[in-house]
Amino acid sequence: MAHYNNRTRGTTLRRALFILFFFLLTIVSAVTDIPPVDIKSAHADITGGQISLDLRDVDLRDALSALAVKMGVNIIVLENEPVRINFKVQNIAPLDAMELIIQEQGLTYLRNANIIVVGTESQLQQDFFNQMILARFNLYYITADRFQTLVGQLGISQPTLTVDTNQNAVWVQGTAQTLQKVRELVNAVDCPDNRLSLSHKTVTLRFVTPARAVELLVGAGIEPKRYLLLDNRLIVFDAELLNRWHEIEAFFQQLDIPAAIEQVSFVYQLNNIVAGDAADRLAQLGFGSEVKSVVFNNDRFGKEIMISCPPYLETQVRTALVKLDTSRSKVKVPLVTETGDGAHARLNSIRRLLSELSGVNLSNLHISSNLGDSSNPVYVLWVEETPDKVQLVKDLIGEMGSISGGSGGESD
Repeated sequence: MAHYNNRTRGTTLRRALFILFFFLLTIVSAVTDIPPVDIKSAHADITGGQISLDLRDVDLRDALSALAVKMGVNIIVLENEPVRINFKVQNIAPLDAMELIIQEQGLTYLRNANIIVVGTESQLQQDFFNQMILARFNLYYITADRFQTLVGQLGISQPTLTVDTNQNAVWVQGTAQTLQKVRELVNAVDCPDNRLSLSHKTVTLRFVTPARAVELLVGAGIEPKRYLLLDNRLIVFDAELLNRWHEIEAFFQQLDIPAAIEQVSFVYQLNNIVAGDAADRLAQLGFGSEVKSVVFNNDRFGKEIMISCPPYLETQVRTALVKLDTSRSKVKVPLVTETGDGAHARLNSIRRLLSELSGVNLSNLHISSNLGDSSNPVYVLWVEETPDKVQLVKDLIGEMGSISGGSGGESD
């Protein structure tokens, strides 16, 4: 028993030290709850805005949760099985550290605003941000019944709330974006001040975004501490500001004007379509000249598109890109015809090269049977893929110019 107690105390101490180091790592409040960390040793320090990490036998979820605090985002890991990692790096940005950690595990990520989803490439191709997720939120100062009523009053989009006999927790089902808003609401209202009242006031904005509205308030010396940004509304729960609400209303009557708008720019990572296709299809949605698209490198091959737009359109543009960047039905299209001796071997070499350059699976590139005769064989290379990937392969063939020669190999 003595040996068991010593080991238990040692594990508890190590957990406490790890959480303490990451608490010192951040200067902002945690957006997500960090679970207890069971590790052999860990060390983190911040130098000039960068971090240094020495993680040994740390659970992947715990490491990413700690980085999420520093980055001010929510990180959702789709892997169900626990993964232990060892990772050491010095003087690196938190985002770069996250990318290195997940790359070592053969994972990748998608980002939508301040939500990052980590998983395998196949998992992330399932349009995660539109899936329904079930999550539990712990409450410490307000009851679950009161919280459920508040969510209904505010009109947070499409959450399903379940309240059981435990009034200190609520189960919520919704998309990742909806759960993020519920979490922000918990952080805003679950405090000692709200044991008796959940009073709040709302500013509905026409031109500036709620985030920009907060910036304007802070610039005017009015700093809200507990609030929620929801669609085009700024919802304030600070009792001190509620007592000055007439001032705040007068403030926005003067500043919620087009002149207060600032353009915002962001880079969107595409998964299923290329940047040029995304830019063309976005232009057809009627956003007009206020939304500008900039593609990187060659728009026929690139997967990154930069958007510049007024802040009040940012959410709509991001939503449009999510809907545009979906998997499309596959079509079958001929690509290259070869004749004569060695035609099959040449097409097989071209097939392998196109697969490597385009990312199209080798099994989706096919070589026909002989369409000629034994004295003059004719073979056709064809592809079965989505229209955007078919166009990508065709563009690559055009870039390669005249195709001839090549070594043989096994075909499908």
